[in-house]
Amino acid sequence: MTGKFLGKITFAEYGTVKEYPFLIGLQLSFVLDGCSVSDGSKYTVNMGEECSWNFAAEKTNAVTASIEKVYKILNDAKVNYVSQLIGKPVEVTIEENLFRSFRILTEVL
Repeated sequence: MTGKFLGKITFAEYGTVKEYPFLIGLQLSFVLDGCSVSDGSKYTVNMGEECSWNFAAEKTNAVTASIEKVYKILNDAKVNYVSQLIGKPVEVTIEENLFRSFRILTEVL
């Protein structure tokens, strides 16, 4: 499966990943024409003590980038809360059966 597919957000949470509690960030799932796909924790940051950041600035930059991504997604969807993303129309890019990216379909909001 490769291409761009229309769908909707079915799950949207901000917090730690249950199976990997050292990861924190935005977690999303989508329904695309009858099938489901999740973001694979793409929008999370490793905050574990075992994670060896080369510089403190590297960690700060990763956290800042994560927050800025959430901010852009919320603005594009015209919502204030992550929970309000559920049901929003999206275009999801899949490459070789793997989630790559998505965008809110701002043109239909």
